[in-house]
Amino acid sequence: MENNNVDTIIGVNVILKGNLKNKGSIQINGTVEGEIRSDENINIGETAKIKGPVNAKTIEISGEVKGLVEASDKLEVNPTGKIVGDILAKSLIIKQGAVFIGKSAMPQTEGDAAKVEEEPEQESKKEEKAESHPAGGDKFGFFKK
Repeated sequence: MENNNVDTIIGVNVILKGNLKNKGSIQINGTVEGEIRSDENINIGETAKIKGPVNAKTIEISGEVKGLVEASDKLEVNPTGKIVGDILAKSLIIKQGAVFIGKSAMPQTEGDAAKVEEEPEQESKKEEKAESHPAGGDKFGFFKK
């Protein structure tokens, strides 16, 4: 995200305790404790530390976030990014080196077909998979009876 399209910038030395809501884009390089919400984009820089939920159309994370992260369009976590919390995003990119501890979900769009439920495995299929090996375990010898 380029700075010339950013409406609000939280500098490196800024500590904000409270909610931050903006219709435009937000660039965060400092510390925020509270909810961050934008109708557009949020860019969390390498020096940023966030504690609280983050919600926007597009989110790019290079710093640290502790809390729920919701992106209605795209979430991208760069190699220096760290998320400790759950993710809800239509599109999710986690680059090598990034840290993510939590659960993620990708909501279905209106045009998606109904959920397809997995059929439970039949007992005979389970027994075939667990076929034992003459050495006393499964065919790789990992599970001994």
